[in-house]
Amino acid sequence: MSSTTSTHRVSSDGNAKLVRCPDDILNRLRRLNEAEVITLFTPFVPHSPSSTLARDMDPFEALGRALPRQVRHVPYRMDSGMTELHADFLPASGAAVIVVCITDNVISSSPRAFEQQVNFARDVWRKIAELKSVAGVPAIMLLVSSDAAGRAYAEAMQEFPALVMIDDYTTTALVNAVRVLFG
Repeated sequence: MSSTTSTHRVSSDGNAKLVRCPDDILNRLRRLNEAEVITLFTPFVPHSPSSTLARDMDPFEALGRALPRQVRHVPYRMDSGMTELHADFLPASGAAVIVVCITDNVISSSPRAFEQQVNFARDVWRKIAELKSVAGVPAIMLLVSSDAAGRAYAEAMQEFPALVMIDDYTTTALVNAVRVLFG
């Protein structure tokens, strides 16, 4: 497999950008077989101010629906971090997508949102490295940031080799992120 890293490819589909991703991770993700499950970890956050979703709907449900394989959607609480329940979903994963959402509305309701979500993501990353059953599965960080600070947040997460960034978590933005990942 190639060790080349793809960086700063801007999507023609709008606001989604593949910030960085080694080609071997991207190729493996795009070649998941039909039986492989994508485990989607998303934070409990308020709806985006620009969202048109019903208030009783998970704001990341559209992301799970847009992914081209079977998805196991596993929300996480920022204040609780990774639990045994989260770890229990990893052994059956063909890929993992971890969402870190640090838009203005999230930061205003939870000032430690970035730190808490990155800690969760690091714990998932560590667990993937520890478990032989998921060694080598593609793990993608989806960073949602509504302002220029997104670049600084991305730089602060250099240990995550695969990172996609979008500027909102509306249905359209989430679908665009999937298009960037899966072509």
